[in-house]
Amino acid sequence: MVDNLPRILLVTEATLSQEGKGVNRTLVNLFDNYPAELLMLFCPEHELESNPTSSPFDRQVLSFAGHRLPIVHNRLGKSLNSLINWINLQLLDWFPISNLQKLEEFDPEIILICPVTSLCLLMGYKLTQHFHCPSLIYFMDDWIAIDNSRWLSNSVQKTANQLLKQADGWLMISEQLQTELSNRYQIKPQSSLIVHNPVDLSDKQPPDTARTHEGTFKVVYAGSIWSMHYDALAAIAEAIFQLRCDGKDIELVVHTDKCFWNPYREKWQQWEVTYGDIIPYQELNSYLQRADLLLVASSFLPEYAHMTRSSVQTKLTDYMAAGKPILACGPDYSACNQFLKKWNCGLVCETNRVNEIESFLIDTIQNKALHKKIVEVAFNVLNDNFDKTIVTETLQSYVKQIFSQNIRRDRILKTKNLQATNF
Repeated sequence: MVDNLPRILLVTEATLSQEGKGVNRTLVNLFDNYPAELLMLFCPEHELESNPTSSPFDRQVLSFAGHRLPIVHNRLGKSLNSLINWINLQLLDWFPISNLQKLEEFDPEIILICPVTSLCLLMGYKLTQHFHCPSLIYFMDDWIAIDNSRWLSNSVQKTANQLLKQADGWLMISEQLQTELSNRYQIKPQSSLIVHNPVDLSDKQPPDTARTHEGTFKVVYAGSIWSMHYDALAAIAEAIFQLRCDGKDIELVVHTDKCFWNPYREKWQQWEVTYGDIIPYQELNSYLQRADLLLVASSFLPEYAHMTRSSVQTKLTDYMAAGKPILACGPDYSACNQFLKKWNCGLVCETNRVNEIESFLIDTIQNKALHKKIVEVAFNVLNDNFDKTIVTETLQSYVKQIFSQNIRRDRILKTKNLQATNF
Protein backbone atom coordinates (compact mmCIF):
# COMPACT_ATOMS: atom_id res chain seq x y z
CA MET A 1 0.00 0.00 0.00
CA VAL A 2 1.02 3.61 -0.70
CA ASP A 3 0.45 5.74 2.40
CA ASN A 4 -1.83 2.95 3.63
CA LEU A 5 -4.17 3.32 0.66
CA PRO A 6 -5.80 0.02 -0.30
CA ARG A 7 -6.00 -1.58 -3.72
CA ILE A 8 -9.41 -0.66 -5.16
CA LEU A 9 -11.29 -2.63 -7.79
CA LEU A 10 -13.69 -0.13 -9.39
CA VAL A 11 -16.70 -1.80 -11.02
CA THR A 12 -18.66 0.61 -13.21
CA GLU A 13 -19.96 1.31 -16.71
CA ALA A 14 -18.04 4.62 -16.62
CA THR A 15 -14.80 4.00 -18.52
CA LEU A 16 -12.81 6.85 -16.92
CA SER A 17 -12.44 8.70 -20.19
CA GLN A 18 -11.25 12.29 -19.88
CA GLU A 19 -13.98 13.30 -22.33
CA GLY A 20 -16.75 11.60 -20.37
CA LYS A 21 -19.57 13.39 -18.59
CA GLY A 22 -21.77 12.90 -15.54
CA VAL A 23 -20.82 9.79 -13.56
CA ASN A 24 -17.68 9.35 -15.66
CA ARG A 25 -16.46 12.91 -15.02
CA THR A 26 -17.10 12.68 -11.29
CA LEU A 27 -15.13 9.42 -11.01
CA VAL A 28 -12.25 10.85 -13.06
CA ASN A 29 -12.09 13.89 -10.78
CA LEU A 30 -12.24 11.71 -7.68
CA PHE A 31 -9.54 9.24 -8.66
CA ASP A 32 -7.08 10.95 -11.01
CA ASN A 33 -4.60 11.42 -8.15
CA TYR A 34 -5.13 7.95 -6.67
CA PRO A 35 -1.99 5.83 -7.22
CA ALA A 36 -2.53 4.14 -10.59
CA GLU A 37 -0.96 0.88 -9.39
CA LEU A 38 -3.60 0.64 -6.66
CA LEU A 39 -6.64 1.13 -8.90
CA MET A 40 -8.10 -1.40 -11.34
CA LEU A 41 -11.11 -0.66 -13.53
CA PHE A 42 -13.56 -3.45 -14.41
CA CYS A 43 -16.00 -2.43 -17.15
CA PRO A 44 -18.41 -3.92 -19.70
CA GLU A 45 -16.41 -4.47 -22.86
CA HIS A 46 -18.93 -2.67 -25.11
CA GLU A 47 -18.47 0.50 -23.03
CA LEU A 48 -14.69 0.34 -23.38
CA GLU A 49 -14.97 -0.13 -27.14
CA SER A 50 -16.95 3.09 -27.56
CA ASN A 51 -15.20 5.15 -24.83
CA PRO A 52 -11.61 4.00 -24.22
CA THR A 53 -10.08 4.65 -20.82
CA SER A 54 -7.73 7.63 -20.59
CA SER A 55 -4.35 7.90 -18.90
CA PRO A 56 -3.48 7.36 -16.07
CA PHE A 57 -6.38 4.96 -15.50
CA ASP A 58 -5.55 2.80 -18.53
CA ARG A 59 -2.70 1.06 -16.71
CA GLN A 60 -5.00 -1.56 -15.18
CA VAL A 61 -8.25 -2.13 -17.05
CA LEU A 62 -10.18 -5.37 -17.44
CA SER A 63 -13.52 -6.04 -19.09
CA PHE A 64 -16.41 -8.47 -19.04
CA ALA A 65 -19.04 -9.37 -21.63
CA GLY A 66 -22.15 -7.49 -20.63
CA HIS A 67 -24.04 -7.70 -23.90
CA ARG A 68 -23.50 -11.23 -25.19
CA LEU A 69 -26.60 -10.54 -27.24
CA PRO A 70 -26.45 -7.03 -28.75
CA ILE A 71 -29.15 -4.48 -27.99
CA VAL A 72 -31.38 -3.72 -31.00
CA HIS A 73 -31.33 -0.02 -31.98
CA ASN A 74 -34.36 0.11 -34.29
CA ARG A 75 -38.13 -0.24 -34.08
CA LEU A 76 -37.88 -3.92 -33.22
CA GLY A 77 -35.88 -2.97 -30.15
CA LYS A 78 -39.00 -1.84 -28.29
CA SER A 79 -40.35 -5.38 -28.28
CA LEU A 80 -37.08 -7.34 -28.25
CA ASN A 81 -34.75 -5.47 -25.87
CA SER A 82 -36.50 -6.49 -22.65
CA LEU A 83 -36.03 -10.15 -23.63
CA ILE A 84 -32.44 -9.50 -24.72
CA ASN A 85 -31.74 -7.78 -21.40
CA TRP A 86 -33.25 -10.74 -19.53
CA ILE A 87 -31.02 -13.19 -21.43
CA ASN A 88 -27.88 -11.05 -20.98
CA LEU A 89 -28.41 -10.74 -17.23
CA GLN A 90 -29.07 -14.47 -16.87
CA LEU A 91 -25.93 -15.31 -18.84
CA LEU A 92 -23.91 -12.83 -16.78
CA ASP A 93 -25.23 -14.49 -13.62
CA TRP A 94 -24.52 -18.01 -14.88
CA PHE A 95 -21.14 -17.55 -16.52
CA PRO A 96 -17.90 -17.45 -14.50
CA ILE A 97 -16.41 -14.02 -13.78
CA SER A 98 -14.36 -12.86 -16.77
CA ASN A 99 -10.60 -12.30 -16.27
CA LEU A 100 -10.84 -13.85 -12.82
CA GLN A 101 -7.17 -14.88 -12.67
CA LYS A 102 -6.02 -11.32 -13.40
CA LEU A 103 -8.47 -9.97 -10.84
CA GLU A 104 -7.09 -12.40 -8.26
CA GLU A 105 -3.54 -11.36 -9.11
CA PHE A 106 -4.53 -7.74 -8.47
CA ASP A 107 -5.98 -8.97 -5.16
CA PRO A 108 -8.41 -6.12 -4.38
CA GLU A 109 -8.58 -4.87 -0.82
CA ILE A 110 -11.78 -2.89 -1.46
CA ILE A 111 -14.41 -3.35 -4.16
CA LEU A 112 -16.08 -0.07 -5.14
CA ILE A 113 -19.26 -0.58 -7.17
CA CYS A 114 -20.64 2.44 -9.02
CA PRO A 115 -23.41 0.96 -11.17
CA VAL A 116 -25.19 2.91 -13.87
CA THR A 117 -27.16 -0.10 -15.13
CA SER A 118 -28.08 -3.57 -13.94
CA LEU A 119 -24.93 -5.02 -15.57
CA CYS A 120 -22.45 -3.61 -13.08
CA LEU A 121 -24.94 -3.99 -10.24
CA LEU A 122 -24.98 -7.75 -10.88
CA MET A 123 -21.25 -8.03 -11.63
CA GLY A 124 -20.45 -6.05 -8.51
CA TYR A 125 -22.51 -8.48 -6.45
CA LYS A 126 -20.78 -11.50 -8.00
CA LEU A 127 -17.37 -10.01 -7.17
CA THR A 128 -18.32 -9.34 -3.55
CA GLN A 129 -19.28 -13.00 -3.22
CA HIS A 130 -15.93 -14.15 -4.61
CA PHE A 131 -13.53 -11.77 -2.90
CA HIS A 132 -13.64 -11.60 0.88
CA CYS A 133 -12.86 -7.92 1.23
CA PRO A 134 -14.83 -4.78 2.12
CA SER A 135 -17.23 -3.35 -0.45
CA LEU A 136 -18.52 0.17 -1.08
CA ILE A 137 -21.55 1.08 -3.18
CA TYR A 138 -21.73 4.49 -4.89
CA PHE A 139 -25.01 5.66 -6.41
CA MET A 140 -25.17 9.00 -8.25
CA ASP A 141 -28.89 8.83 -8.96
CA ASP A 142 -31.87 6.59 -8.27
CA TRP A 143 -32.11 4.64 -11.53
CA ILE A 144 -32.89 1.46 -9.60
CA ALA A 145 -36.20 2.96 -8.40
CA ILE A 146 -38.01 1.92 -11.58
CA ASP A 147 -35.79 -0.92 -12.82
CA ASN A 148 -37.79 -4.09 -12.22
CA SER A 149 -35.66 -6.32 -14.44
CA ARG A 150 -35.78 -9.99 -13.44
CA TRP A 151 -34.03 -13.13 -14.56
CA LEU A 152 -34.35 -16.75 -13.45
CA SER A 153 -31.92 -16.56 -10.56
CA ASN A 154 -32.34 -13.00 -9.29
CA SER A 155 -33.63 -9.48 -9.98
CA VAL A 156 -32.38 -5.91 -9.92
CA GLN A 157 -34.32 -5.12 -6.75
CA LYS A 158 -33.05 -8.17 -4.85
CA THR A 159 -29.48 -7.56 -6.01
CA ALA A 160 -29.62 -3.89 -5.00
CA ASN A 161 -30.99 -4.89 -1.61
CA GLN A 162 -28.22 -7.45 -1.11
CA LEU A 163 -25.46 -5.04 -2.13
CA LEU A 164 -26.74 -2.21 0.05
CA LYS A 165 -27.20 -4.53 3.03
CA GLN A 166 -23.74 -6.10 2.88
CA ALA A 167 -21.79 -2.95 1.90
CA ASP A 168 -19.28 -1.72 4.46
CA GLY A 169 -20.10 1.81 3.39
CA TRP A 170 -22.39 3.82 1.15
CA LEU A 171 -21.15 6.66 -1.03
CA MET A 172 -24.04 8.83 -2.19
CA ILE A 173 -24.38 11.89 -4.41
CA SER A 174 -26.94 13.45 -2.06
CA GLU A 175 -28.47 13.15 1.39
CA GLN A 176 -31.85 12.76 -0.34
CA LEU A 177 -30.69 9.67 -2.23
CA GLN A 178 -29.26 8.08 0.90
CA THR A 179 -32.53 8.65 2.77
CA GLU A 180 -34.60 7.34 -0.15
CA LEU A 181 -32.62 4.10 -0.45
CA SER A 182 -32.50 3.58 3.29
CA ASN A 183 -36.27 3.94 3.57
CA ARG A 184 -37.09 1.88 0.47
CA TYR A 185 -34.96 -1.12 1.40
CA GLN A 186 -35.26 -0.68 5.17
CA ILE A 187 -31.47 -0.67 5.58
CA LYS A 188 -29.35 1.58 7.71
CA PRO A 189 -25.85 1.84 6.21
CA GLN A 190 -22.93 0.68 8.35
CA SER A 191 -21.31 3.99 7.41
CA SER A 192 -21.84 6.58 4.70
CA LEU A 193 -20.28 9.54 2.94
CA ILE A 194 -21.89 12.13 0.65
CA VAL A 195 -19.55 12.63 -2.31
CA HIS A 196 -20.14 15.40 -4.85
CA ASN A 197 -18.18 16.12 -8.00
CA PRO A 198 -14.93 17.84 -6.88
CA VAL A 199 -13.45 20.78 -8.76
CA ASP A 200 -9.77 21.63 -9.16
CA LEU A 201 -9.40 25.24 -8.03
CA SER A 202 -5.61 25.39 -8.33
CA ASP A 203 -5.85 27.32 -11.63
CA LYS A 204 -8.99 29.35 -10.82
CA GLN A 205 -9.39 32.76 -9.24
CA PRO A 206 -12.20 34.10 -7.02
CA PRO A 207 -14.91 35.88 -9.04
CA ASP A 208 -14.29 39.45 -10.13
CA THR A 209 -17.57 41.02 -8.99
CA ALA A 210 -16.43 44.49 -10.06
CA ARG A 211 -16.98 43.61 -13.72
CA THR A 212 -20.25 44.90 -15.13
CA HIS A 213 -22.50 43.25 -17.70
CA GLU A 214 -22.50 44.55 -21.26
CA GLY A 215 -24.50 43.48 -24.30
CA THR A 216 -26.81 40.51 -24.64
CA PHE A 217 -27.72 38.75 -21.39
CA LYS A 218 -26.58 35.17 -21.98
CA VAL A 219 -28.16 32.22 -20.20
CA VAL A 220 -25.95 29.16 -20.69
CA TYR A 221 -26.76 25.48 -20.28
CA ALA A 222 -23.83 23.06 -20.51
CA GLY A 223 -24.24 19.28 -20.47
CA SER A 224 -26.35 16.36 -21.56
CA ILE A 225 -30.08 16.72 -22.19
CA TRP A 226 -31.73 13.54 -20.92
CA SER A 227 -35.48 13.20 -20.48
CA MET A 228 -35.03 14.16 -16.84
CA HIS A 229 -33.72 17.57 -17.99
CA TYR A 230 -35.63 18.42 -21.16
CA ASP A 231 -39.03 19.71 -19.99
CA ALA A 232 -37.49 22.21 -17.54
CA LEU A 233 -34.94 23.33 -20.13
CA ALA A 234 -37.72 23.69 -22.71
CA ALA A 235 -39.76 25.88 -20.34
CA ILE A 236 -36.76 28.20 -19.88
CA ALA A 237 -36.15 28.25 -23.65
CA GLU A 238 -39.74 29.23 -24.37
CA ALA A 239 -39.71 31.92 -21.68
CA ILE A 240 -36.51 33.44 -23.08
CA PHE A 241 -38.01 33.35 -26.58
CA GLN A 242 -41.06 35.25 -25.33
CA LEU A 243 -38.77 37.85 -23.73
CA ARG A 244 -36.91 38.21 -27.03
CA CYS A 245 -40.26 38.74 -28.78
CA ASP A 246 -40.95 41.48 -26.24
CA GLY A 247 -37.71 43.21 -27.21
CA LYS A 248 -35.48 42.00 -24.37
CA ASP A 249 -31.80 41.48 -25.27
CA ILE A 250 -31.45 37.94 -23.93
CA GLU A 251 -30.21 34.66 -25.39
CA LEU A 252 -30.14 30.96 -24.41
CA VAL A 253 -26.95 29.13 -25.43
CA VAL A 254 -26.89 25.33 -25.13
CA HIS A 255 -23.56 23.51 -25.07
CA THR A 256 -24.27 19.83 -25.63
CA ASP A 257 -23.48 16.90 -27.89
CA LYS A 258 -25.27 16.67 -31.24
CA CYS A 259 -27.01 13.48 -30.09
CA PHE A 260 -28.82 15.55 -27.43
CA TRP A 261 -29.42 18.60 -29.60
CA ASN A 262 -30.78 16.93 -32.73
CA PRO A 263 -33.89 15.19 -31.29
CA TYR A 264 -35.28 18.61 -30.28
CA ARG A 265 -33.76 20.67 -33.10
CA GLU A 266 -37.09 21.95 -34.42
CA LYS A 267 -38.07 23.22 -30.97
CA TRP A 268 -34.68 24.87 -30.42
CA GLN A 269 -34.97 26.62 -33.78
CA GLN A 270 -38.54 27.69 -33.02
CA TRP A 271 -37.36 29.25 -29.73
CA GLU A 272 -34.21 30.75 -31.31
CA VAL A 273 -31.87 28.81 -29.04
CA THR A 274 -28.17 29.08 -29.95
CA TYR A 275 -26.23 25.84 -30.34
CA GLY A 276 -22.85 26.16 -28.68
CA ASP A 277 -21.44 22.70 -29.46
CA ILE A 278 -19.83 20.49 -26.84
CA ILE A 279 -17.09 21.96 -24.64
CA PRO A 280 -13.94 19.95 -23.75
CA TYR A 281 -13.80 19.72 -19.96
CA GLN A 282 -10.41 21.41 -19.80
CA GLU A 283 -11.95 24.49 -21.47
CA LEU A 284 -15.29 24.42 -19.63
CA ASN A 285 -14.51 27.12 -17.07
CA SER A 286 -13.45 29.68 -19.67
CA TYR A 287 -16.65 29.12 -21.67
CA LEU A 288 -18.86 29.33 -18.59
CA GLN A 289 -17.31 32.67 -17.67
CA ARG A 290 -18.79 34.15 -20.85
CA ALA A 291 -22.29 33.62 -19.46
CA ASP A 292 -24.42 35.93 -17.35
CA LEU A 293 -26.48 33.09 -15.87
CA LEU A 294 -25.71 29.36 -15.70
CA LEU A 295 -28.68 27.01 -15.96
CA VAL A 296 -29.43 23.70 -14.24
CA ALA A 297 -32.63 21.91 -15.31
CA SER A 298 -34.52 19.19 -13.43
CA SER A 299 -37.72 17.62 -14.72
CA PHE A 300 -41.12 18.59 -13.35
CA LEU A 301 -42.69 15.40 -14.75
CA PRO A 302 -43.85 12.76 -12.23
CA GLU A 303 -42.26 9.93 -14.22
CA TYR A 304 -38.80 11.40 -13.55
CA ALA A 305 -39.38 12.40 -9.94
CA HIS A 306 -37.09 9.61 -8.68
CA MET A 307 -34.19 11.11 -10.64
CA THR A 308 -34.99 14.76 -9.92
CA ARG A 309 -35.35 14.04 -6.21
CA SER A 310 -32.05 12.17 -5.84
CA SER A 311 -29.39 13.53 -8.17
CA VAL A 312 -27.14 16.54 -7.57
CA GLN A 313 -25.92 17.09 -11.11
CA THR A 314 -22.19 17.10 -11.83
CA LYS A 315 -22.43 20.51 -13.50
CA LEU A 316 -23.44 22.28 -10.26
CA THR A 317 -19.97 22.34 -8.71
CA ASP A 318 -18.37 23.08 -12.08
CA TYR A 319 -20.70 26.06 -12.40
CA MET A 320 -19.77 27.29 -8.91
CA ALA A 321 -16.17 27.73 -10.03
CA ALA A 322 -17.07 30.02 -12.95
CA GLY A 323 -17.93 33.12 -10.94
CA LYS A 324 -21.37 33.47 -12.53
CA PRO A 325 -24.79 33.15 -10.86
CA ILE A 326 -26.49 29.76 -11.06
CA LEU A 327 -30.18 29.25 -11.76
CA ALA A 328 -31.76 25.88 -10.97
CA CYS A 329 -35.14 25.34 -12.62
CA GLY A 330 -37.07 22.39 -11.25
CA PRO A 331 -39.69 21.36 -8.67
CA ASP A 332 -39.20 22.14 -4.99
CA TYR A 333 -38.13 18.54 -4.29
CA SER A 334 -35.26 18.71 -6.80
CA ALA A 335 -31.95 17.71 -5.21
CA CYS A 336 -30.22 20.47 -7.23
CA ASN A 337 -32.63 23.09 -5.89
CA GLN A 338 -32.16 21.76 -2.37
CA PHE A 339 -28.38 21.92 -2.78
CA LEU A 340 -28.46 25.61 -3.78
CA LYS A 341 -30.86 26.42 -0.94
CA LYS A 342 -28.73 24.57 1.61
CA TRP A 343 -25.60 26.49 0.68
CA ASN A 344 -27.41 29.72 -0.29
CA CYS A 345 -25.30 29.83 -3.43
CA GLY A 346 -27.74 30.14 -6.33
CA LEU A 347 -31.17 31.10 -7.62
CA VAL A 348 -34.09 28.69 -7.69
CA CYS A 349 -37.09 28.83 -10.05
CA GLU A 350 -39.66 26.24 -9.00
CA THR A 351 -42.26 26.70 -11.71
CA ASN A 352 -42.58 25.52 -15.30
CA ARG A 353 -45.17 28.17 -16.20
CA VAL A 354 -43.63 30.23 -18.98
CA ASN A 355 -45.14 33.58 -17.91
CA GLU A 356 -43.88 33.12 -14.34
CA ILE A 357 -40.42 32.20 -15.60
CA GLU A 358 -40.41 35.36 -17.71
CA SER A 359 -41.10 37.48 -14.63
CA PHE A 360 -38.45 35.59 -12.67
CA LEU A 361 -35.84 36.20 -15.37
CA ILE A 362 -36.66 39.91 -15.61
CA ASP A 363 -36.23 40.28 -11.84
CA THR A 364 -32.99 38.29 -12.00
CA ILE A 365 -31.51 40.45 -14.75
CA GLN A 366 -32.27 43.61 -12.80
CA ASN A 367 -30.95 42.43 -9.42
CA LYS A 368 -27.22 42.95 -10.01
CA ALA A 369 -26.42 43.21 -6.30
CA LEU A 370 -27.79 39.70 -5.75
CA HIS A 371 -25.60 38.40 -8.59
CA LYS A 372 -22.46 39.59 -6.84
CA LYS A 373 -23.47 38.13 -3.51
CA ILE A 374 -24.36 34.63 -4.73
CA VAL A 375 -21.26 34.20 -6.91
CA GLU A 376 -19.04 35.12 -3.96
CA VAL A 377 -20.90 32.70 -1.68
CA ALA A 378 -20.79 29.94 -4.33
CA PHE A 379 -17.04 30.22 -4.82
CA ASN A 380 -16.37 30.27 -1.07
CA VAL A 381 -18.62 27.24 -0.51
CA LEU A 382 -16.81 25.44 -3.32
CA ASN A 383 -13.40 26.38 -1.94
CA ASP A 384 -14.27 25.27 1.59
CA ASN A 385 -16.17 22.08 0.79
CA PHE A 386 -15.83 20.81 -2.77
CA ASP A 387 -12.32 21.72 -3.83
CA LYS A 388 -10.66 18.67 -5.34
CA THR A 389 -8.00 18.43 -2.66
CA ILE A 390 -10.56 18.47 0.15
CA VAL A 391 -12.95 15.97 -1.45
CA THR A 392 -10.30 13.47 -2.54
CA GLU A 393 -8.53 13.59 0.83
CA THR A 394 -11.85 13.01 2.60
CA LEU A 395 -12.65 10.10 0.31
CA GLN A 396 -9.22 8.54 0.72
CA SER A 397 -9.44 8.87 4.51
CA TYR A 398 -12.83 7.18 4.40
CA VAL A 399 -11.51 4.35 2.21
CA LYS A 400 -8.56 3.82 4.56
CA GLN A 401 -10.90 3.78 7.54
CA ILE A 402 -13.11 1.10 5.93
CA PHE A 403 -10.04 -0.99 5.13
CA SER A 404 -8.54 -0.60 8.63
CA GLN A 405 -11.83 -1.59 10.26
CA ASN A 406 -11.86 -4.74 8.17
CA ILE A 407 -8.31 -5.62 9.24
CA ARG A 408 -9.27 -5.17 12.89
CA ARG A 409 -12.35 -7.36 12.45
CA ASP A 410 -10.24 -10.07 10.83
CA ARG A 411 -7.72 -9.96 13.69
CA ILE A 412 -10.48 -10.20 16.30
CA LEU A 413 -12.09 -13.09 14.45
CA LYS A 414 -8.78 -14.95 14.13
CA THR A 415 -8.08 -14.43 17.83
CA LYS A 416 -11.51 -15.79 18.79
CA ASN A 417 -11.07 -18.79 16.49
CA LEU A 418 -7.62 -19.47 17.94
CA GLN A 419 -8.94 -19.24 21.49
CA ALA A 420 -11.82 -21.57 20.65
CA THR A 421 -9.37 -24.07 19.10
CA ASN A 422 -7.02 -23.98 22.14
CA PHE A 423 -9.96 -24.39 24.51
